[in-house]
Amino acid sequence: MEDTPSTRLPHSIFFFLLLAGLLQANYQAAHLPRMIATHFGKDGMANGWQTKGASFYTEAVLVLVAASITFGLPRLLEILPVPLWNLPNKEYWFGPERRANTVAYFRAQFAWFGCALLAFLLVVYELVFRANLVFPHQLNTTAFLAALFTFLAFVLLWTIRLIMHFSKAK
Repeated sequence: MEDTPSTRLPHSIFFFLLLAGLLQANYQAAHLPRMIATHFGKDGMANGWQTKGASFYTEAVLVLVAASITFGLPRLLEILPVPLWNLPNKEYWFGPERRANTVAYFRAQFAWFGCALLAFLLVVYELVFRANLVFPHQLNTTAFLAALFTFLAFVLLWTIRLIMHFSKAK
């Protein structure tokens, strides 16, 4: 039987990022005006605005989505009947002797995905905050694109790893 993947490290990182996000939001709330730029065009110039409260509400919802992916989706996958899974070799992976490890593997992988998603969101929130401190309000598109492509590269590698792991019956 293969080793059961641990979620201790990614869950610890997720909670650290969550704490950092709360500290970040607290700091930003004290330094932002009532109306803030929250949408930016291709050139990085602000072209959409929200109240500070609405912006923080949106951020909170997105953080809840990240938490749901990290903790909720693996729990949902755990209780879904095997026929509902779209997984190669699912009879093998969900055999009685492998089901616990398969579910643990998904838990660990989604925990890492949640960490990457939350880190990306925190970077974007920081870039939006900094854009609101200068006039005219302009997003650092170079930093945004670097963060976006880093996140997308992670998603690509994460997906390839999942496909490779489950494409073969060991």
